Amino acid sequence: MPVEAAILRAGARLFAGHGYHETGMRAIAAAAGVSIGALYHYFPSKEAVFLAVLRRGYAQRLEEAQALWRGGLAVPEVLRRVVELHFASVAEGEELGRLVSRPWHGELPALRTQILALREEYARCIAGLLSQAMTRGEIRPAHPLLTAYALLGLVEAVTARVVARDDVARELRREGPRELAELAWRALRPEKEGS
Repeated sequence: MPVEAAILRAGARLFAGHGYHETGMRAIAAAAGVSIGALYHYFPSKEAVFLAVLRRGYAQRLEEAQALWRGGLAVPEVLRRVVELHFASVAEGEELGRLVSRPWHGELPALRTQILALREEYARCIAGLLSQAMTRGEIRPAHPLLTAYALLGLVEAVTARVVARDDVARELRREGPRELAELAWRALRPEKEGS
């Protein structure tokens, strides 16, 4: 595995498991199996590692969403599968999914601008997909970026609760993807399909 990928994988695991403040550069280097010098060669700071991990998580989610939109599926099925991807990445303990779903900008004020810029980039890509669907008449006309943020917020609010290990979390994992996709489709379906 290339060194940079090993560092990002180790960083994701440590940030997800221990949090940002409890994760240090030495721990990342050790978990990646590289020297501290090699770590600093690729990333000048813990902040740089963290932001690269988040960027990788957003890119992975976006690739998955784009593949579904290109797959020729009906919009309700795309919505269901996108929601399932979010739930699966959080519920199965996948580090990148847990990191991307967490609203870090409130916890890390020094990184707020960079984190919000990553979220904005991701939301704009989702807005682009929604805009294409609107142009084709597959969903009702709406403000694409506002709709993207609303959908992301809806899914992330529920998936944030799913990470717990209690009865409510289990119920949300079981029912959440279908219910959220249905809720999103009711809001987005073209008016000709009824209210």
